[in-house]
Amino acid sequence: MIIAIKENTIEEIQKKLITMNTDLNKLSYIEIALKEPDFSFEIKRHLWNIAAKLYEERKMYEKAAKAMSHKGTMDITQNERIESYLKTAELYAKIGKVESADDAFMRAGRESDTNQKAKINLAKKNIYILFAKELEIAGKKAAAMKFYEKLIKMQIDPIEKKLIKQKLLQTYKALAMFREAKLLEGMI
Repeated sequence: MIIAIKENTIEEIQKKLITMNTDLNKLSYIEIALKEPDFSFEIKRHLWNIAAKLYEERKMYEKAAKAMSHKGTMDITQNERIESYLKTAELYAKIGKVESADDAFMRAGRESDTNQKAKINLAKKNIYILFAKELEIAGKKAAAMKFYEKLIKMQIDPIEKKLIKQKLLQTYKALAMFREAKLLEGMI
């Protein structure tokens, strides 16, 4: 299906999207519109935002994360870029891509000042703990282990760190990773 992009403003694009019946048609239109060389950064940023929301609604989290990351590169203010990168990290964490989530957190950290770095680290810790617990409940201990390993490398409260080490130790034992469990026991 070839779609010609005749719209030139955000309002015209919004009207066109409203007339489309399915999310997949909207996404197809947006992907073609993003390739349009004449659009301004503002229009492309808006399109990336819509694409990210539509992908997330359809539970296509990796594509949503990529779209949000592209939006982050086009955001104007520092706070918008940080929010975009934090959302990117959350979406990557949702699918268990720890390294990609860590990269997005690092991008958010590069964009921030000293006060915001503490908030970003807190968000990182909370997201990792949340998704590690969700993965553990879902029976995906190997994926949860990656989050716990990242958490024990972070600078967090000693009491929380001890609890995370205990959870990681239980996970190592459940996965028959006895050598790692023995090394971790030496650290506790």
